[in-house]
Amino acid sequence: MGDAMSAGRQERRKIASLTAAPAGQTGKVVRGGQSRGAELRIFPRDSRKLGRGPRADPAESPNADIVNAFLNVKDGQTFQTVPTVVFLTKALEPLYTYFEFPAIYHKMRLAEEMQARAGVNRADENREQASERFIRDWGALQDSPFWQVWTSAAVDEILSALRERLVVGS
Repeated sequence: MGDAMSAGRQERRKIASLTAAPAGQTGKVVRGGQSRGAELRIFPRDSRKLGRGPRADPAESPNADIVNAFLNVKDGQTFQTVPTVVFLTKALEPLYTYFEFPAIYHKMRLAEEMQARAGVNRADENREQASERFIRDWGALQDSPFWQVWTSAAVDEILSALRERLVVGS
């Protein structure tokens, strides 16, 4: 019993060390975690064909079993979300699953508003030009400082959730 508890404390220390990096330091977090015995594995969602259904097809996705174990469910709908980041214990029990975007990034709300504004009739442009303007504006948003803010927010959210798991448990 004592050995198991000691091993558990050691694992928590590794994760605590992993979560101690400042926000926005993803590379350092990964390198720091690896140097403390944490392991990073990346499993591609798709093969040559992009999965569009709510579940991965084993005939078309080499990692369908993994993808289907960590599907994103929103408003009653199931999605194969990219990125999905799953943190597991050495016993392969899930600690935390991160899906797609930080909570502060409201992609659909932004896109819908920007599309609505792009659709506003302007005497000097047609529908195709309005669509092109939306694509340019969306690209400009991704090139703006807000993109880095949202990226840092994603790292902050992941680190905060992992730290909470260490302090509070499940």
